[in-house]
Amino acid sequence: MNEEIEITTKFCHPYMSFGGDGCSDVVLKVPRTEAVKLQSVAHSGNENQGFSVGDFFHHTDSFGFSFGLVLIFYLIAKSVGTFLALFK
Repeated sequence: MNEEIEITTKFCHPYMSFGGDGCSDVVLKVPRTEAVKLQSVAHSGNENQGFSVGDFFHHTDSFGFSFGLVLIFYLIAKSVGTFLALFK
């Protein structure tokens, strides 16, 4: 008896809408034995949560915000320093 697990999702094509929403339903049927293997791999992969290059590109929005914040404070400090240098 080979039990299967069905995973249903919507797959959207952002550049192929052609008048509709560009999405189609996708059903993935996975045997239960393979699902157990995938689940054990997913749980064992969470043990070493290091920082990788993929994480850097995933969090570029926080990097950009931090960089912008530092740049703003630098420019404020530079302008205050220039202003104070005029009265020196």
